[in-house]
Amino acid sequence: MTYTEAVNWLYAAVPNFQRDGGGKNYKIGLEGPEALWNYLDRPSDAIPTIHIAGTNGKGSSAHLISAGLQSMGCQVGVFSSPHLFNFRERAKIGTKMVPESFVAQWVSQHRSEIEQKGNSFFELTLMLAMSWFEEQKVDWIVLETGMGGRLDATNICTPEICLITNIGLDHKEWLGNTRAEIAREKAGIMKLGIPVVIVEDDPETSPAFISAANSIGAPLFWAGLFNGITDLAGGYQSLNIQGAAAVLNLLHPEFQAVWSEGFKHVNELTGFFGRWSTIGHSPRVVCDTGHNYHAFVHLVEQAERESRGRIHWILGAAIDKDSKAILSLLPKTSSYYFTSCSSPRGKEGEELAKEANILGLTSSSFTDVNSALKAAKKEAAAEDLIFVGGSTFVIADLEL
Repeated sequence: MTYTEAVNWLYAAVPNFQRDGGGKNYKIGLEGPEALWNYLDRPSDAIPTIHIAGTNGKGSSAHLISAGLQSMGCQVGVFSSPHLFNFRERAKIGTKMVPESFVAQWVSQHRSEIEQKGNSFFELTLMLAMSWFEEQKVDWIVLETGMGGRLDATNICTPEICLITNIGLDHKEWLGNTRAEIAREKAGIMKLGIPVVIVEDDPETSPAFISAANSIGAPLFWAGLFNGITDLAGGYQSLNIQGAAAVLNLLHPEFQAVWSEGFKHVNELTGFFGRWSTIGHSPRVVCDTGHNYHAFVHLVEQAERESRGRIHWILGAAIDKDSKAILSLLPKTSSYYFTSCSSPRGKEGEELAKEANILGLTSSSFTDVNSALKAAKKEAAAEDLIFVGGSTFVIADLEL
């Protein structure tokens, strides 16, 4: 089996949330991943792990922690999702992605057994990553949950420490209709005696975290102010750096000067991309994978703070996202270019434009993000700002 054949086989796994959303009998739970992990002899079970849940900021926090540990001389495996441009981004050690040869070999070796178990795409990629991390004998693993916590496949691990970033109204059909309900689901990663760091002390969600920690016996910590510097752009990273610093300070307080230095080199040490990343100049073009209301509160503030002229928004959305809530945040003085994307989960650009027009946002629609970007560059002045985002799928379609 070749790498391409192996990846195509993984993509064909049902359920596949990234491709199909919550359809096709999508189910969550720990029995499936636990059975698969046992079949594989529990790869990476003995490697110390950091487990991260939350609505936004999981990826940034994971890569901040990875960079901090790397600056201490550790080899760190990061499992994150979704990927942007390459399936292999889901499992990385530093900047190195899981090799094509390993993917092909792993799928070939276990395909017949896996076909009988019927695991999901997410569960399969998690176990592939854990198998590779064990083979490479990494010193630490950072596991980012998918959409949940309590029933997320990553919750089969027993970590050294947990981190919960922030709580927004996303995946409500699975996690709850209020931020408090969603917080209770995310709090499901807490375990007896395992320290957990909460990034935001919020009156709506904090009681859920306190109750969960008390009931299960998990030592609870709140992230405090941290004045370190990071090369990750975006004002919203201040919360992520506080959470990452709190985790590393609990693990290695004596090496703060060392791991905090790693925060300055996250892009270099991990290859992290897609969080207020600059991809063009004059006019400046930035892209960001933020895709829900909670994220856009910060993104709109960031864009208005940094723009020296007009803001041009190139936006797409997944069909299961509350695009109207996001559109309600956007300034009427900007220009809008709504785009479709190649994912079957993407909303049509024309539909987004209709929603925007009702809210008084003047816009045009495009069949793909690259056409939209070309049009925006043609219209924008040198001092303007062009923003590309609204969905991970939009960024994935960019031709960089």
